[in-house]
Amino acid sequence: MKTKNKKTTRRRSIYRSQDSRIGAMFEIAGSPKKVVCFALDYAKTKHVALICDGNGDVLKGAFPVDNSREGVAYLLKELAVTMRRRKVPKSQVFIGGEDMPAYVENFAQVLRDKGFLVVGVNAKEAELNRENLLASTDELDLLGIAKTLVNRRCRVVRDPSSEEPQVYRELRDLMRARRELVKGRTASSNRAHTYVDRLLPGFLDRSKSGITPFGDASLHLMSERFSAAQIARRKPASLAKVLRGQRAQGAEEASAKLISLARGALAPNPAHISSAQRGLAVTVDLISAQDRGATALKLEAAALLAQTPYAFLTSIGGVALVLSAGIAGELGDPERLPPLRSMSGYAGVIPGIGQTGGPDQPGTTRPTPSRCNRRLKDWTIQASGKIAQYGPDEWRARHARREAAGQNALFAGARNFLRVSRCLVVQGIPYISPDARESNATREVLRADAEATFQRLADKWRCVPDWTEVVFAEDRPLGLWRMLMIDIHGADMPLPKKR
Repeated sequence: MKTKNKKTTRRRSIYRSQDSRIGAMFEIAGSPKKVVCFALDYAKTKHVALICDGNGDVLKGAFPVDNSREGVAYLLKELAVTMRRRKVPKSQVFIGGEDMPAYVENFAQVLRDKGFLVVGVNAKEAELNRENLLASTDELDLLGIAKTLVNRRCRVVRDPSSEEPQVYRELRDLMRARRELVKGRTASSNRAHTYVDRLLPGFLDRSKSGITPFGDASLHLMSERFSAAQIARRKPASLAKVLRGQRAQGAEEASAKLISLARGALAPNPAHISSAQRGLAVTVDLISAQDRGATALKLEAAALLAQTPYAFLTSIGGVALVLSAGIAGELGDPERLPPLRSMSGYAGVIPGIGQTGGPDQPGTTRPTPSRCNRRLKDWTIQASGKIAQYGPDEWRARHARREAAGQNALFAGARNFLRVSRCLVVQGIPYISPDARESNATREVLRADAEATFQRLADKWRCVPDWTEVVFAEDRPLGLWRMLMIDIHGADMPLPKKR
């Protein structure tokens, strides 16, 4: 008699915020007493540690551990003693603390290399688990961390060197560094505005001065003896020559406009001119250095981006190298991408849901959660805004309809962008126009769409040195796509010859 195979269903757990390896550890141990939890309250020079079992019973009270080689050796010795006394194998021990800062990464790496499971807990959740919410000491914080760990509200800290392709780790580090550099550049620009408002009001307003703010010509003029009186004394011809040397457009018209502005400007306090000029010159030097650094990081990240399927994101109008590289660094390996809803929650672009008062009461929509990847949220929202300005017609029309309906068009566009991005990256294809997506699209339509996409890609990648080889080599995602389009559709996609 034949028996039907029973359909196996995946068991659901109430511990939604835990890694599967934590649950497996407790299951293999058989009893929480056979699990050892090592809680750490991280500090730059000296951590505070506590050892307990899976029930929360303290095995060794709070004690200090140096953030050094000697501290790691001491910690391992204490763990060995505890495991021997409790007859617990290394596979039933886990070590954890709050969100891991940079100064703890090397410490945690040594523990991972020794075969221990290193986990992390959310700092806000650990704070809520403290015994006393009105006070904060190392021991109280440590107890909150230990409670969160024992409650399995933790995630295994990934070891990027072993679990993630190096290209995505480098992309993440480069784009985070560039992001902080751009923030610093914005602060420097604000300081420059303060100095300019004293020395020559209106200079950083192109409609008044004719000079592009913080362009080459603007920075050159601000770098030495900049003031209304100094500009007013200059001859139009000589000033126009300087502007042409800095590649300013309409140099003659801009010089006349700038001199007119300087002659009509309110005179600054003579006592402030010298110090303001020195401060402005130093700020201009800093802005120039920050611009060079940001450009260098962008080009380095672009060369890495070309090696990944995330390069296909640049086929979307309005999404260029910086946004694509930033998103690639934060999302990581395409093979590990979560479902769309989880991805949207991780990016913080999906609203929260609240429901209470019984199952018959309807749910309410809450604001987007604050607990998310803020960097990914920033990149995604920026991409949504850029697509609304420069993207495909269908995206711009959808954005306009949402705005007219009173919806949050930016966040809705960000969710749509993540959906399309996931599709492009996983399938390894560029953005395809609506006409080319039709099932009955002719070969001519497909060829024309591929050629337009190639031109759009070339315009964005042209700034990368040796871009034809870096981006469109046959072993790169975009290069492979180009060869397929030429072979299948006969697309005309010529690359410029090297000079």
